[in-house]
Amino acid sequence: MTTPSKFGALQARIASFGAQEDGAVAMIFALATIPFCMSVALAVDYTRAVHMNQKFTVALDTATIAAAKLVRDGTLSDAEIKDQALSLFKENVKGNYAVFSDTAFDLQINRATSRVDITLPAYVPTTFARIGGFERMTINQAASAVFALRDVEVGIALDVTGSMNTPVGGKKKIDSLKSSFEKFAKLMIPDTPVPGQKTRMGLAPYAASVNLGTFASTVSGGASGDGCVVERSAALSRYTDAAPGGLDVFQAAAPGARDIDPTPAGRYECITPRLQPLTADRDELVRQVNAYSPMGNWTTAGHMGAHWAWNLISPTWGTIWGGDAVPASYTDPKVIKAVILMTDGEFNTAFNNTTSAAQARALCDNIKNGDGSTTKDKVQVFTIGFGLGGNATALATLRYCATPGDDYFVDAANEQDLDDAFAKFAGKINALRLAR
Repeated sequence: MTTPSKFGALQARIASFGAQEDGAVAMIFALATIPFCMSVALAVDYTRAVHMNQKFTVALDTATIAAAKLVRDGTLSDAEIKDQALSLFKENVKGNYAVFSDTAFDLQINRATSRVDITLPAYVPTTFARIGGFERMTINQAASAVFALRDVEVGIALDVTGSMNTPVGGKKKIDSLKSSFEKFAKLMIPDTPVPGQKTRMGLAPYAASVNLGTFASTVSGGASGDGCVVERSAALSRYTDAAPGGLDVFQAAAPGARDIDPTPAGRYECITPRLQPLTADRDELVRQVNAYSPMGNWTTAGHMGAHWAWNLISPTWGTIWGGDAVPASYTDPKVIKAVILMTDGEFNTAFNNTTSAAQARALCDNIKNGDGSTTKDKVQVFTIGFGLGGNATALATLRYCATPGDDYFVDAANEQDLDDAFAKFAGKINALRLAR
């Protein structure tokens, strides 16, 4: 039997239980926590998506720029460019968590304007936000690249001395040169040139002289009777690209004249291969080089080759070359100018002034430095020593003449090295012409 005092205590406990509110507070707190947790989850996933988006963007930009460069090179089809761009993109995006489909990789090429556009829908899967029904965060990416159209003018001095008949690797040097030059010409002027892209090259074959053909009379003031000239002697212009005029002309040499360079060489001889002003006719350039026959003994007037390679791209010679061979202005920002100087021996033949090597250095200083004038853009100078056998004097002159940098000078020991040298120069020149 329950006593009155115990009964009162039980009633008090029952009343207290009915008035308890702790469970309601907990429930309200729990309900309020859900949106807070979702906000935190979304914030975490959003930050992750932004981070991924940055990496994704860099990879897409890189692929777009690479594609634009390939368009500018002009050697690949649109499909091939797309494949290379996609491959590069996937390599750079590796390790990211963005999800995309290869088939959604859309690359559009406008060759007329040198523009490349890439779009690629993608998304980043969520983690914490998934519990709230947010399974992905979309990344819709697009990138474009436009490269300014820059023309190229290249003057090329090629050694055709008698030593080019000597073999390297079981093949005559001259034959290796012909093969390598044809590959170079195809790289510079492809079968299907990029619309609007203008590439012109000129040839200055040399040995103990330079044969100017129909230009000889004008350049020598009528003194050249065989079509060939040697150096100019006027002190103010002998190492410049100034056009000839009055008494300031390139000199003619008497048949059999002995050179003044103290290094062993030979006598003056008018070579058969002729100078070719700038042209975009690749087949004609290749035809001429393939017709070269080495002449003389070891009479290497490399400074003459350098001088005429420079004259070929000099705007001051425009009225002399005429027609489609007129060079662009030095100050034209849309033009890249370059000189390539190739030899297989030491510069050892000169008829006026000083040694061939000394004259070459003076000329190269002015070619590279814009002739000392602030109004002239600098000319890029590339040099190749072919089969020099470690000739320190020849190598030193070539290194001095070349524009500083690993991409401008090559000591080629064999035909493969010569191929690689011309390919390197083509790549560098084409890279210089690209301006984003």
